[in-house]
Amino acid sequence: MPKRKPAAAKAAAEKPKVQSIGSLVNQLISRRGYAQVAATDQFHHVISAAVGRDLAGDVTVGKLNRGVLRVFASDSVTIQELMFQKRAIIKRIEKELPDAKVNDIRFKVLTQ
Repeated sequence: MPKRKPAAAKAAAEKPKVQSIGSLVNQLISRRGYAQVAATDQFHHVISAAVGRDLAGDVTVGKLNRGVLRVFASDSVTIQELMFQKRAIIKRIEKELPDAKVNDIRFKVLTQ
């Protein structure tokens, strides 16, 4: 014969789950992509500070995937200069955005 659950346990099991407003806001931010936009802006700011204003205008930041940050440049000359500064850029990102966990940067020419 199956055991019966006490009335209090049964009532607790039937109660709807209540979510905090913070978790609902976090879900909304992630679904709408606002977090990605903010992260991209932070990466662009750090990269701009690392490479200087001259190169910063020719750089667009892509997505971070498995520790690899995609960075797009307007031409191959800019990519060459970024390659020379790659280690300094990664160290600056590690210092200013330690939660990002960027292990590598891949540069690519931005095609329009």
